[in-house]
Amino acid sequence: MTKAEAIDKAIEQVPILAVITTRDEAGTHFMARYYYGDLRALEAEGLITIHRPMHDQTGIPYSQEYWSVEVTEAGADLVDAWPEYCPA
Repeated sequence: MTKAEAIDKAIEQVPILAVITTRDEAGTHFMARYYYGDLRALEAEGLITIHRPMHDQTGIPYSQEYWSVEVTEAGADLVDAWPEYCPA
């Protein structure tokens, strides 16, 4: 990856990684706030973990409102490396 590509990725990823929580201050769930394709890309790169619980007895997944999100160590490191792209 070139430096320019790394900067482009940081510009896209850091603003999300710096503030993402399961529910924001207004109570909005992360699945309602962010585009799912972006979340899947962050998860695929190991920058976030989306916890998708399953019902133990039935094996049926719980709906998205029960999902939670966590920034991984790699995601936190990316934010630390590019603080200039954090939201104000």
